[in-house]
Parts: sequence; structure tokens; C-alpha cells
Amino acid sequence: MSSFLWAVQAVLAFILFVAATVRATRYEFAKRQMAWVRAISRRLLLFISAAEILGAVGLVLPGLTRTAVVLTPIAAVSLGVVQLLALGFHTSRKEPRNASGNAALLALLALVAVGRFVIAPL
Repeated sequence: MSSFLWAVQAVLAFILFVAATVRATRYEFAKRQMAWVRAISRRLLLFISAAEILGAVGLVLPGLTRTAVVLTPIAAVSLGVVQLLALGFHTSRKEPRNASGNAALLALLALVAVGRFVIAPL
């Protein structure tokens, strides 16, 4: 189970890190490609992106360094809250494709949180 959780953590960290970095560093591109980016302030977008980057790092770095390993499931829970809020945002804007992506990420983050808190702690 631990190997499976590591694989899920790595995939989630990659997806979240890349998406957040692109949104934070290529703002004009993000505005053209994602309608929802135009609906929020740039500061809020940078805050969300920073939270996702830190969370993505928190999914893998504590386990790799064997330091403060309790941060991994905490990062998963925190990122889950971000995804839950995003799910509500996209649902209210009638963006089912984005909302379903948030729901999938939320489910995987919940798996990591439960897995690392209860089933296979680091």
C-alpha cells in the first residue's frame, strides 16, 4: 500500500505543482486558456497557486527526507480543502469539466490523507 500511496502522491504533486506554477508565472496565458482565471483577482490567483505549490512539495518532501512526516497527510488535507473550495466555485459557475477535475483530485487527496494518517504512515 505504501508504494501505491507514493505513486499517487508523486502524480498529485506533479499535477498540482505544474498547474500552479504555470498559473503563477504565465498569468496572461492562464487568462486566455482558463475563463475562471479572469473571474478572480491576480492576488487571489497567486495565493491559490502558492498554496498549491507548497502543498505539492508537502506531499513528497517530508517522506523523502524522513523529516516531519506528519506534514504529508496534513498537506493532503489542506490541498483537499483547496479542491473542495474550487469544486464549489466551478459548480457555481456551471463549469462541469473543471468541477469533475476538482472532484477527482479531492478523492485522490482524501486517499493520501487517510492512507498516510491511518493505513500506511510514513
